[in-house]
Amino acid sequence: MLRETISRELDHDPRFTWRGGSVTRIENLSDIVFALALGMIVSSAARPETFDELTSHLFTIIPVTAAFAILFMIWNAHYVFFRRYGVADGRIILLNCILLLLVLFTAYPLRFIFDSLYGYIEGVMGDWSRLEAAGISYREAGVIMGYFALGYGLIYLVISQMYVHALNKAELLGLSASEIAMTRQSIWIFRVQIIIVTATGVCAIWTPMYAFSGWIMGFIWPAALLVDRLIPIPESDTDSGPESRPDA
Repeated sequence: MLRETISRELDHDPRFTWRGGSVTRIENLSDIVFALALGMIVSSAARPETFDELTSHLFTIIPVTAAFAILFMIWNAHYVFFRRYGVADGRIILLNCILLLLVLFTAYPLRFIFDSLYGYIEGVMGDWSRLEAAGISYREAGVIMGYFALGYGLIYLVISQMYVHALNKAELLGLSASEIAMTRQSIWIFRVQIIIVTATGVCAIWTPMYAFSGWIMGFIWPAALLVDRLIPIPESDTDSGPESRPDA
């Protein structure tokens, strides 16, 4: 009883009843793939063999941390979905498989983006050796950003479709009015991210901004706050039920 009370007090999603029970096989597989993608981000292709190589490798913690954070946010959206809804039907399995493929596809471009950014910062400070060794010019950096934008946008498109599928099953899942509103909120936050990252990719490939178009993604957080304001969460769940379910 004490453990359950503490769990509720520390729950990071207190307004949503989690319907996901024990961890499913599809979640286990997903965690393995996410762990593999994180390993692809953290580990370099060749192990360091000299002191200088080791030092250089350790300094990669700066770009690795940024890439790690983005991949972790994707994992968290996946984790929260299965904890909130506990849905694992055929459609979710298909969408989840597509998601895992995209996560693996995006891992290396994600690492390259922040390696390039770190190399540019070093270049501004007088050392362009990292970018020269990687053969990355402004044009190539823009293409890499485009690759990442494509993968990132498709990832959140798939996640949004998973949430839409759960919303369509609101009556079966017994979602309350506030839970329906929170689900709609999540869907629109994902859609806004897709729009913003698409604009980032277009600017990266087809304008002289190249990789500097990454600053456009800074609008994701303000846009998410705007969605939070536009889709309020009901304080009472007395009106919950299928007749109150809004469309996605």
